[in-house]
Amino acid sequence: MTALRSLLLTCLPKVALSRACGLVCSLPLPCALRPRLYGWFARRYGADLAEADGALAGFRSMQEFFRRPLKAGARPIAAAPLVWPCDGRVVTVGGLAGGRIEQVKGRDYALADLLGDADFAAQFTGGCQATVYLAPGDYHRVHAPFAAEIDSVTAIPGTLFPVNPPAVRSVRDLFARNSRHVFRCRLAGGVSAAVVMVGAYNVGDTLVSVARGPVRAGDELGRFGFGSTAIVVVGRDGPAFAAAAPETRVRMGARADG
Repeated sequence: MTALRSLLLTCLPKVALSRACGLVCSLPLPCALRPRLYGWFARRYGADLAEADGALAGFRSMQEFFRRPLKAGARPIAAAPLVWPCDGRVVTVGGLAGGRIEQVKGRDYALADLLGDADFAAQFTGGCQATVYLAPGDYHRVHAPFAAEIDSVTAIPGTLFPVNPPAVRSVRDLFARNSRHVFRCRLAGGVSAAVVMVGAYNVGDTLVSVARGPVRAGDELGRFGFGSTAIVVVGRDGPAFAAAAPETRVRMGARADG
């Protein structure tokens, strides 16, 4: 089944279908229809509408609804050197060794392929990483997991495989093959770090909120639509993620270091 799923996903015209879906989702909806449609979506995918900042009728399209903001105080930012960058479920958390990053248990891929730069990837030897999957019902914005200076944001083209757990288990090097945005960061003391927003099927249009300059933990970095994956890597001398089992539920701003 895993091999068959991989073959089918590889053959699927993912980018074209995602662009078409994005176009449909960006179309304005009749005002009277919005609360009912968004309410159905919330029931189907487990979204908490009570946290949304603004009336449901104010989100003009499904795309705006996917990227809805939260009410002030809905995600307190912990006083810690490392916090979770988004709501979601843990895919993997752990150390970085041999220039490899764990995709699922027993399967890894090259960090240099993910970051698009072998020299930059070499700066993370002995460091750590956390990969978090945002399901369709999750809050879809990604925030800084640490205080840092953003040196640049690089858009790396690629395909758009789904990033749900069955696809991640089936497709080799999935995160390094999808389109993505890499935020190059520097922590206090010059420690290298990065946040990678990985695009996914139906989520090709990632919005970048800040491209350069200082950020505090909890500052918004970018926005997804529908669901996707965020990956954080930190160099050896920076804060390390606490151990967390796959499928552990995490919330943006909660303490993540050990």
